[in-house]
Amino acid sequence: MAMLGAVWRKANRWIAAGLVAYIAFLSSLVLEPVQRALIYLHPLRIPFGTDFSKPELVGFSPGKVLPFNLTTHDGAVLGAWQVLPSDVYAQAVESSRQGGGALQDGPLPQSVFDAALADASRPTVLYFHGNAATRAASNRIRTARHLTDLGANFIIIDYRGFADSTRSPPPSEEGLLTDARRAWDYAHVEKGVPASQIAIMGQSLGTGVSAGLASRLANEGITPKALILVAPFSSIASLLETYKLGNIIPLLSPLRVFPSVLDRLLQLLKTRFDTRGVIETIRCPILILHAHNDPVIPLAHSRTLTSHLLSPFLPSPDHETHAGERRKLVKEYKAGGWGVVSRFERGNGSGEVTWAEALKGAHNEIGTHEYSIELVREQIFA
Repeated sequence: MAMLGAVWRKANRWIAAGLVAYIAFLSSLVLEPVQRALIYLHPLRIPFGTDFSKPELVGFSPGKVLPFNLTTHDGAVLGAWQVLPSDVYAQAVESSRQGGGALQDGPLPQSVFDAALADASRPTVLYFHGNAATRAASNRIRTARHLTDLGANFIIIDYRGFADSTRSPPPSEEGLLTDARRAWDYAHVEKGVPASQIAIMGQSLGTGVSAGLASRLANEGITPKALILVAPFSSIASLLETYKLGNIIPLLSPLRVFPSVLDRLLQLLKTRFDTRGVIETIRCPILILHAHNDPVIPLAHSRTLTSHLLSPFLPSPDHETHAGERRKLVKEYKAGGWGVVSRFERGNGSGEVTWAEALKGAHNEIGTHEYSIELVREQIFA
């Protein structure tokens, strides 16, 4: 009995210590630097030690990628890559060989990259990645390869505070939207790519950036070719209610038994990325990709977004009538054993909405599934 009592006392001490640590953690969340570190995870510069001036060291063909920098109006200097369409790259290499030249260190001539952007037959994809890691992360490189193999130009940036971009100013919601707009202006204003040839694509955190950019463009009467959201959330606040750090440690879900405390804590968030609040304003075709087995952002977030886009066309509160009207509006088909694809047209020039739910794909792989890439191809080459 004495031994059991000692074990019980030790267990109680561990529980008390854990509770104190969790309360201390919750208290720290009122501090913006703590929120920033948890939401952006920007200090995780994976793969570590990357030389961003030599993209061939992370898997690209030599000379296919142009490393460059963009400076925002508030002084952030962003690291960026432009990746050539694969057929353009092959033609340029072949021309070099026929001329008796050999591939030199560094990218192909700037003129090759500019000509690819100026080609009216080729879309340009602006890609905004998720939190943590860098543009050299393996899933981001695979996305670039797949889309350039289709014949598209591909531009990817690292936000302020990430990778080789400047540490100051630090990441923030407005800061990332500023970075995204700088990338848009580079392609559209500086390089002259028409808005109708530029597709905006984001994954995870990058879906909030992408939707925010597309909404601001819509407010200016600018219509991109398409908006592609891979594993999106409806808002940071709703995501944090169920989010697990490292897919293991729950951050705020234990507080769901105290809804008033949870609501108060969420009101203190500096970064919100309310995609649900802006998605209805976007005036271009939208593609949403999500997997049932996503361990980071539940599929329910994509369904929230699509339901919000559908709701203006389903005025009846009656369940049976509502379901019947939905069936008339939404064309749904099974994509073999991969999953289900649904589509509906918003009208008034707002563009079609396509959302695809894959049975598998997790969080970082769904965007590079072969069938996902086919759905992306339909959007960017439409």
